[in-house]
This record gives sequence, structure tokens and C-alpha cells, in this order.
Amino acid sequence: MKKAFILAVLVCSCCSPRLWAQKTKNRQEDEKVKMQHAQIGITEDPAASYKRTTHPGAQWYPRAGFGMFIHWGISSVKELDLSWPMMAGTQIGWSAHKPSQDSMDRYFAAADFFAGHRCKLNGTCLTPNQYWEQAKDFKPASCDPDQWVKLAKEAGMQYVVLTTRHHDGFALWPSKYGDYNTRNYLGGRDFVKEFVTACRKYGLKVGLYYSGPDWYFNREFQSFLYYGIGRDYQHVPSVDASLKARTTVKTVPEQQRHYEKVAAYIKGQVEELLTNYGRIDMIWFDGAPNIPKGNAAWKHCITMDRIHELQPGIVVSPRFFGYGDYKTLEGDKSLPSVKQPDWAELCATIADPGWGYTRAPLKSAAYVLNQLAVCRSNNTNFLLNFGPTKEGVFSAGMISRLHEIAAWMKVNHAAVTGTHALGDQEQASVPAAARGRHRYLFVMPAVPDKLKAPALPLAPETVTFKTTGAVAAIKLLGKNVPVAYTAKDGIVTIRIPAGIRSRNGDVVDLLLK
Repeated sequence: MKKAFILAVLVCSCCSPRLWAQKTKNRQEDEKVKMQHAQIGITEDPAASYKRTTHPGAQWYPRAGFGMFIHWGISSVKELDLSWPMMAGTQIGWSAHKPSQDSMDRYFAAADFFAGHRCKLNGTCLTPNQYWEQAKDFKPASCDPDQWVKLAKEAGMQYVVLTTRHHDGFALWPSKYGDYNTRNYLGGRDFVKEFVTACRKYGLKVGLYYSGPDWYFNREFQSFLYYGIGRDYQHVPSVDASLKARTTVKTVPEQQRHYEKVAAYIKGQVEELLTNYGRIDMIWFDGAPNIPKGNAAWKHCITMDRIHELQPGIVVSPRFFGYGDYKTLEGDKSLPSVKQPDWAELCATIADPGWGYTRAPLKSAAYVLNQLAVCRSNNTNFLLNFGPTKEGVFSAGMISRLHEIAAWMKVNHAAVTGTHALGDQEQASVPAAARGRHRYLFVMPAVPDKLKAPALPLAPETVTFKTTGAVAAIKLLGKNVPVAYTAKDGIVTIRIPAGIRSRNGDVVDLLLK
């Protein structure tokens, strides 16, 4: 007994550092997302009278289940994540162990605005001006959006969302508004048009991401020192695009004239996106424009009414106005744990971490399919992000993951597309979804390591399902093998032997009479 106790203590002491590290990473991810949202003005407007769209053309959204996010732009040249690497001080802002005020005073005095940033270790620190210079080397000769969308289609996804312009300000179409887009680079190539054409070819819904903030257009009127620094410390300088402390301040009239320019610029670009490419199924806003809340310039910016005038059946994210048609959840830590009462979507990355292409390791197909199962059991769409390389192609690893997902979806798509959460009178011991008389029970492998695929054989699994109905039949999707089960007092017990379980998970199709 004493030996067993000592062994248990040793096991716990070995595991606890890993568990502590994971919890720390999770807390940092939460803080990072919250602070990013604060900096780009993502807020909810509880006083808004806007009601979710009831237009017939928008009702595809809650049934879609699965979509592809594509974050791509000039940051791929240096294999950086989009936009945020130009913002100095992020490591301090996101850190669980922040420097003292005295330390920050020394950093400010030395103009060491990348203090604490990992980029100082690998030589990748760059100023906003250096980040924007990547546009000169952005020449994705191999880019073919048709290939992106084809892979999404094969993977059973129903919609695709492309970053037409991120916070860095570089637009992927030849916009008439602003001077930082493909009209000035790449000979006017229109990646948005190519993307929309591909979506229509493969029958997928068209989603266009558009950032409200534009740090290039706003470069003379904002600081490039991360928002969280100003929140947590005193004596914080305003830092320009060369990461030099500013010595002058814009006057109130200068600021107001700029806000009016921002409003006209944003309105012009959004109207281009909603008029130049035919039907657009959703606009994925990400942040509010660089205009103070309540400022008169808002009257000249794009409005929700104007958006619906141009695209009556469009689905609109809530991250621009503070209200929209669905709830947005972001990152692995936001995986829904309860049934969502209205339209909802989780966006997360295949890379760990990163939205753009950074050579970061990729999560296993089993891990992201687990996320998909949980999302569908909670009335939530899952928008899985892939970041193309500077050549405009998905990496071999990304294509491999998509092929695995495609193989799984070919068998189990019925449990994902067009389904909804169980009713209040039904319960399952695993994630579950419903459609008509079918109940789909997701029997997914444990994935404690998101980067590592589960090893076969998996352990046998016993699943229970509580229902007031009677069972007509039970089968495992895609497998012509009998499934043993018992039904007593409204509890159905299903036994899945080890020999028939799949590495990426299985779905029990329970048909009620």
C-alpha cells in the first residue's frame, strides 16, 4: 500500500507540470483573445433593436454545420501571423507574468518596444513599416483559389470565408478606395473574384471577411504599442509606424476629418465587396472602424440597412456594429459546452497556434473532428481555419488533414449537415445531434494531445442515450456490422467494441420509430 501511494505521488508530480503548463497556455489564450477583441473594438450592443435575419436566403446558415476559414495576405511572405506581429508589446500584454512599472519605464526610455517578445530570440521583430513592405514581395504565382475551395468541398464543408482585408490594411482586390491593395500591386489581380467564382463552381456559400480596423489607413492616427500596455501601465508613449515615440499630437479638427475619411473609405470598400461579385452569402466583420463610438462620422459609414439593401439574404457577423445574425466564438477554449439558443459559430485554427501560415505544427484530424462533434451537439457551426503559404497554396500537412477530414465526412456527413442539438427530453453520454427520427451519437477518441493522432486499437466504448421514444434500428455509419444494444426504462445502452472503432471517431445512427 505504501509503495502504491508513493507511486501515485510520483505519477502526479510528473504530470502536474504538464497540466500546469496547459492551464497557463489556456489562460494566456483567453487573455490574448479578449485583449485583441478590445483593441479592435469588438463589443456587444445590448441596447440594439436588431433582430436576426429571417430572409429565406439566409436560412442555410444554421444547417451548414461546417465551413472553412482562409486567413491569407502579405504576412505569408515572411511566414507571420496576420497583422498582430506589427503591434509591439503583445508578449507583455498577453503574458501571465507581467513586468513591473519600473521595468516598463526602462523599456520605454530605451525605446525597447519589443521587450519580452519571442521575436527578439529568432530575429523576426519588425516595425509596422517593415511589415507593410512585404506587399512588394507578395507574388503568389501558384495561387489558385479553385484548389482551396475544391478541398473544402471534398471535406464536406458548406461555406468558405476569405480574409479580403485584415487589420494590416492590404486588400486582396483592386479597390478604388485607399492605395494599399492589388490595384497598386500584383497588376490589379482580383483574388476575391477568383475565390467567389470557385465557390460558385463547387456550390459552396460565399463568405467575405472584412476588418473594420485598418492600421495602414489609420497609421498616422494610432499608436502601434499594444492596447494592453496602455491599460496596465502608466507613462505609455504613442508609438508611430517606425516604432518611434511620437512628439506631436493630432488636433481635434484633424482627428475629425480623419474619422470622416475612415467612414467614406470603409463604406466604399464594403459596397464594392457587396456589389462587384454577385450574391454574397455572408460578411464576416472583425472589429469596428477606427471611429470613436458615438462620433458623427458614423452617419457616413456603412450601415446594416445599406448592407441588406445591397444583399438582402446576407448573414452578418456581430463584430462590426455590436450586433448581427449569430454569436461568434473564437479559439479552442471557446468550444461551446452548452446548447446555443440561437445561431452560433466557433472559429478555430488547424495550426497550433496561428491564423496565417507560420510553419506552426498542425492539430490532428481527430482533434478538430472532436471539436466539430461538440459544436454540432450544441447548435453551433464550426469554421476551421487554414492559412495558405506565400505561394497561395495549402501546405502538404494541411492537405493531408483535409483528406482525413474528407474521408470521415464522406461517411458521417449526415450527422453534421442539416442537424441540430437534441431536444430537452433527450440526453446522451456523448455529443449527439438530431434530424427527423435520426439521432446521431458521436463516439470520438480521447485527444489529450491536440497534435497527436490517437493510436489504434481504441478501447471499447459504451454509450447511453435517454429517450421517450422507441428504437427502430441502430447502426454505425459506414460500417456494415451489427451493433449490440439494450433498451430499458427509456435508456438505450450501446456497446462499441474496440475492433470496429476508427482513429478519427465514429457515429452511431439511432433511428426512432
